[in-house]
This record gives sequence, C-alpha cells and structure tokens, in this order.
Amino acid sequence: MLHAILALLADGQFHSGEKLGEQLGVSRAAIWKSLQRLEQQGFPLHRVRGKGYRIPPGAVLLDCDLVQAALPAPLQQRWQWHLYQQVDSTNAQAQRLIAESGVRPLVVIAEQQTAGRGRRGRQWSSPFGQNLYMSFVEPVSGGAQGLEGLSLVVGLTLVQTLEACGYQGCQLKWPNDILLNGAKLAGVLLEISGDLTADAVVVIGVGVNVLMEQDGTIDQGWTSLRRSGQKALLDRNQLIAAFAQRLAQALALFARDGFAAFQAQWQACDAWLGAEVQVISGANILAGSNLGVDTTGALRLLTAEGERQVSGGEVSLRLSHAS
Repeated sequence: MLHAILALLADGQFHSGEKLGEQLGVSRAAIWKSLQRLEQQGFPLHRVRGKGYRIPPGAVLLDCDLVQAALPAPLQQRWQWHLYQQVDSTNAQAQRLIAESGVRPLVVIAEQQTAGRGRRGRQWSSPFGQNLYMSFVEPVSGGAQGLEGLSLVVGLTLVQTLEACGYQGCQLKWPNDILLNGAKLAGVLLEISGDLTADAVVVIGVGVNVLMEQDGTIDQGWTSLRRSGQKALLDRNQLIAAFAQRLAQALALFARDGFAAFQAQWQACDAWLGAEVQVISGANILAGSNLGVDTTGALRLLTAEGERQVSGGEVSLRLSHAS
C-alpha cells in the first residue's frame, strides 16, 4: 500500500489522510500508520494539521519495472534487475548472487543498507527510501590491469548524469568521490573478483544522497540532491535509468579505449585541480600540487622532489589547509 500512497503524493501537493483513504479504499488510520513508519525512518514527509501530507515531487519508492521502462529498448534486457527492501550492502548481495547463479550482467538496488560501506572500510549512511544504493555487475576480460581508471570513469558518468538531470556544480574528487557545492554527494566503490589475470568480474557500487536531509553519524561535509536546493529531478527510478544508460555507453568506450578516452573530461570536473593537497596512505603523507590525472587515472602530484604518479587503492586525498 505504501507504493500506492506515495504515488498519489508524488505531485508534491498536500493530500488529506481522508482523501487518500477514499482513493485507496482504506481507512484514514491505515494511511496514518503506513506513513508514520516511513516518517520514523527519516523519509522527508511533511505533515500539517488540516492540510494533510506532502512529499518532495517524485519521491517515490524504487520499482524495477519503472526503471526498465525508462531505458531505451536495447538496454531493457541488458541487466538482470534485483530489488531489495533491505540488504547489508548492495555490493555484498551482488557477490552472493554471483556465487549462486554465476557471472552475468546484473544490478542490485535497495531501499536500505544495514552495513553500507565506502572506500577504506568506511560506513556509508543508508536510511530507508531516501538515497540510491546500487551495484552493477559486469564480466570483464583481460584481468584487473584492464580496469585501471574504471572507478574514475564511473564517477565521471555519474556527474554527467546528474548534470543532464538538472544538477549544476557537480565535481569530482580523486579517486572516487562526487562533490556538490564542495560537499560530498556520492561515492563509488569497485570490487573485483575471479581471475585477476584473465576473466574476472567487477562489482560497481554507487551511492548517491538524494532525499536525505539530516544525519548525525556522518563525520565529513555532505549534501544531497534535495539538500542542495536545486529544483531538479528527484525520482530515484528515473535517476537510476539515466545513469544506467550512460554507464552502458561509458563501459563500451572504456573497454575499447581505456581511461585515456575520458582523461580530459575527468580533469575538467576535478574540484581540486591545481590545489595543494596531501595523499594519505596509512601513516604516510605525500604533499604536493594536484596536476590532474594521467591516461591510466593515476593522480599526478608535483612534490618538492618532482612529479609523482599515485594510483588509487587504499589512499585518501585531502586539501593541505584542511583540518
């Protein structure tokens, strides 16, 4: 019933509980109970006595059928789609599906993650029904070496998708963060399994803050599409479809030409290009000026000893003046 209620509220206008109940053939109390559970989980539900309930336009629950219907016909069967109300993490669930059914292109999306994670083992805040938590499984040949720069390509594809959906000012922070107005909006986590020298599989995990407005557990500056104040697309089904379409195109180009085909575009979106930065790897800190990225996606860092190339992996990039 929750899907049906939110579909009626998706116009962004106020609807009374009584009117919603009449339209769905249930009591006003049933409407209140369904929405109360959603509200308790942090969903952006606006309730005003005498006016009823309102949600941001397009803030509906996930629906694989709607996602696939929004894709061009040639892509509608490209992936096998899996939707969960709750999982530990979409990447972990994707790995389980690979183990159970073998390697094939598939997508895992979820309304909530109980153990969502980002790079370097960090927790990824994953409240119910508010953000995008998705993992794309792609078979690859040529081993891990052929995947150099892929995480940067995925981040660039996400930035371009968001710009096409009406969000201005999205930028990239090497290697895997997407920023909006200088705050973290989204992240990418790639995991590779199988034969790292031959046929393998890559799980492309992507998390995007869409509707989230409050979270006291995040220890860095963050934002969401709704929090940005930009009046653009918030329908998560349409956002997934838009990203999936661009990702399919990017993967095909990457398989043919590698990261070199994306280098200039990525660098044009680099939030910290030319800035003084620190690359942190465990207890080691390497300081220098950010010169951008090379044709493999490695960071070009101008240090006191000359230019150095830094690959991704378990490293963190910070502005030198940041605390």
